[in-house]
Amino acid sequence: MRTRPLSIAALLVAAAGLTACQAPAGSVDGCSPLLQPGDASDQVSVVMAEGAPEVDFEVPLVTEGNQARLQGGEGDRAREGDIVDADYVVYSGKTGDLISTSYDDASQQMAPANSLRLTAGGESVLADAVTCAAPGTQVTLTTTVADLFGPDAASAQLDITPADTAVVVLGVQDLHPGRAEGNARPGQQGMPAIALAPNGQPGVTFPGSPAPEGLTVMQSIAGTGEEVAEGDTLLLHYTGIIWETEEVFDSSWDKGTPAEFVIADGSLIPGFVDAVVGQPIGSQVVVSIPQELGYADPATRPASIGEGEHLLFVIDILDRVEPAQG
Repeated sequence: MRTRPLSIAALLVAAAGLTACQAPAGSVDGCSPLLQPGDASDQVSVVMAEGAPEVDFEVPLVTEGNQARLQGGEGDRAREGDIVDADYVVYSGKTGDLISTSYDDASQQMAPANSLRLTAGGESVLADAVTCAAPGTQVTLTTTVADLFGPDAASAQLDITPADTAVVVLGVQDLHPGRAEGNARPGQQGMPAIALAPNGQPGVTFPGSPAPEGLTVMQSIAGTGEEVAEGDTLLLHYTGIIWETEEVFDSSWDKGTPAEFVIADGSLIPGFVDAVVGQPIGSQVVVSIPQELGYADPATRPASIGEGEHLLFVIDILDRVEPAQG
């Protein structure tokens, strides 16, 4: 039953362009899942254990569309835009063989590695499946190899084709807000104005004046969580813009998932660290960074940033997290 798994990178990346299925008929604690259970998902038996779950079903298993069954879990349910951390196992519905797993050894009680971080309601079948899940929820998903790994995914070794069924069991570990949540604060003279899209992604209007000479931090949303300390590992959404050209040079929003950073010099540029330390979790901060507190060394400076140019970051401080494993 154990075979070499397909790449987890394919599971994360190749599925990113897929869209949601039709609206569901039921709800979970007032939340409407994007996928509903069906004959195929209900045929999958799952027993949770200390390590990987024990999964059993009769082969061949064929799914009619994407089906998902949510069981258990306590606390807030994942709504569209929330960030969901989950461990997983993926099996072939055709043969019952293991395709991929976040556990080092699915037969052993071992800590997971490379667990998933998904945006609920995002453009993938996995993101659809975890919508309305809570910490502790077991999600049983039946889909196709193509929907999960991409339209060209296949393996002669595993005897699977894109049309074959894939059985996925997700164990939801944690939820995080997908945007800054707090009280809006007034703007500041000489700093850009911030407008938010429905999903929380910021738009920036520059004031038409030169950047401040020194480090300038503006709190545009005041969070209510604990204050950030140097050395914390944070989940952040951010947009980085060159003040002089108003060009975006880096954005977690454009990548489709928040970033996980250790807030410390050596891991991040000093001005970024100074802007975040001391801020409450849930805040959004806007910071103008002079080059001496940014990419001062030309050898490490991105090619898109010119000599003497200032950086403008809009940073959503989503949550404090445990450092990533694996």
